[in-house]
This record gives sequence, C-alpha cells and structure tokens, in this order.
Amino acid sequence: MANGRNLSVGVAVDQILQKLDAFTDGGTLSVTPSSDGRRAADEQLNHASNSVRLASLFLAFYSTVDTSWDCDSVPTGIRGKWGDKRLANEFTQRNITLHNSITAFGENLGWKGNVGAARLKRDKRFERFAKTLAATPPNERIAIADYMVSRFAQSQRIVEPLPPVGAGVLTYGRARVLFEGLINIPSEGNIQQFLIAAMLWVHRRRFGFEIKTHHVHASDKFDTTAGDIEEFHNGTLTRAYEVTVRPDWKNRISDFRAKMDEYDLSKYVIIASDVGNDPDLAMPADMLRFVEPYGRDIAVIDILDFVSVFAAELTAIELREAVNKTYAFLSSPKLCGRPDIMDRYREGVERWLDAA
Repeated sequence: MANGRNLSVGVAVDQILQKLDAFTDGGTLSVTPSSDGRRAADEQLNHASNSVRLASLFLAFYSTVDTSWDCDSVPTGIRGKWGDKRLANEFTQRNITLHNSITAFGENLGWKGNVGAARLKRDKRFERFAKTLAATPPNERIAIADYMVSRFAQSQRIVEPLPPVGAGVLTYGRARVLFEGLINIPSEGNIQQFLIAAMLWVHRRRFGFEIKTHHVHASDKFDTTAGDIEEFHNGTLTRAYEVTVRPDWKNRISDFRAKMDEYDLSKYVIIASDVGNDPDLAMPADMLRFVEPYGRDIAVIDILDFVSVFAAELTAIELREAVNKTYAFLSSPKLCGRPDIMDRYREGVERWLDAA
C-alpha cells in the first residue's frame, strides 16, 4: 500500500498490458495450464458477462502479483483509474473485443464503495474460478493468467484500411502509386519504417524467415536492438535494416558498423530517402567510395527503389497484406499507437482507392 493505494492493482494491470501486447505482436505460450486450470479459465472467458470475463483476467494476474491474497476477497483499489477503468480503456484502444468495450467492470459487477463484505467464493459468477486459483501454486497461476490474456489477444479486431481488391485493381503500376503516396506522408518515420517491415514480413515468410520491427527510436546507439527491422531464421539474427527519412543518417555510419560488430552481422542494409539524388550515393562508384572506408558490407538503398521492387515481386494478395500489416504495426501501442498517424495512413489508402 502507498498513500492508501493498493500498488498491486497497478502492477497487475501493467503486467496484463505487457503480456497482451506481446501476444498481439505474435508471441506464443511457453506453457499451458493444467486441464483443471484451463477449464476454469475457459468457463470465465465464455461467461455471458463482459465484466466477468475482464474481471476474471484481472484476478488471475492479481493472484500472481499479491501472492498473499486469499483469492476470496475483492482486492482493495480494483475500481478507478488505476484498476478497472484503466484496464478496460487500454483494451478498447488496442481493439480487443472480448470485453465488448465495457468501461468499468468493478462498477458493473456491483463492487461499489466498501467491498469488504464481498466474497468471490460465494459469488456464482466467480465461485469455481476463485477456488481454483486458491488451490493453485504460484507457477500454475502464471500459466492460467498467460493463457487467459492470450485468448483476449486473439479477439483483437482491427478494421483493415485496404479491402480485398484483386490483381485487376492492385496492378504493379497502381501499387507503386499507392506505396509512393504512403511513403510521402509525414509521420516522423513511422509509416516509412513499418511499410518496409510489412513488405519484408510478407516476402520473407515465403522462406521461413521471421521479421521483427521496433519503435522508431528503438535502434538508437544505446538501445539493445540491431536495427529498426531485424530478420531471423530459426531464432538466429541474420540481418538488420535501418529505415530513415532523416538527412543526417550519413553521420551515423560508424554506429551502424558498431551494430554489425556487436551482433556479428555480415551485411547491414540502410533504406533511406532521396539516395538517388545524393552526390555521395547516386552512382555506384560514388557509393563505394563512401562506404568502403568503414570496412564493412553496408548496402544503401533508396526507399522508393525498394518499394518499386517489392511492388513487382509481391502478388496482389501479398501487396494487400503488406498494406494492412503496416496499419497493424501503426496500431500497436508498443510500436506506435498514434491516432494522428493512423488517421493519415487510412486517409492515404482512401485517396488511392478513390483514384483506383
């Protein structure tokens, strides 16, 4: 407790959101609950009440944070901006649908004012679940909590900006117009990075490679990522990409070389804007003179050249996937989550649809 506030409530909400974001970003369960734990969790997840579903998720995580909790009393501080309201609001912002956009599960369940007399084990809505948690050791509670939040993650519903247009609409020429229009949207590098990441994600999937991308500032010198975008094969990092629309990137070549050495990379790819008009880079011989002193295999590609090649390489279905995957990246609070940039992106796609 701090200043009368139950800090464990906030910690539980933080952990739920962290795990939720991990699962919506493609994370998987490392362990599954026992059959009894899974059945008790599924019973709550399938409950007719949206508030019961979200409250049960919270209680599962709370039991892993406050291990002294009796799994019977309603935790103090469950209601309000640190508890039920924050959790519901964050789920709604992440386009999670299993809670059906409720705003305050504690209030909906009647946990108002002094809840000291409320007992979960005597409440038909929570009786079996509370008893299961009480009889479950700490490591099994974690498995139950993770399983439940993974189910919530599966209910994420993002309305995709590009409808299922076919090859007759999404031709190479029209795809170039679409991608170049999206590349030119001011977004502090977000749209540009995530569009490149989405194209790589679709293409590399053909060959069993995994693409991971990060927040636009995550590959700065003192961070722990090899680049804005990382490519893995069988869990091993094989290549890193820097995507930049900033004019000062040429001053950071030493940082990229250091990343190559730190992560044992044989090639580093820089995808930048306006390379074709740069006197140091436009011609192959000039680019060679620019990068050769660094003693590493560093590729520099104009961002418009990159999207043009991928517009030709990807099928219409894959191109549509890339456009919509970009929006999914932009929608992720972990990666971006900025409504202004998401709106600009959707508007860019809509302009293209109007002209297509």
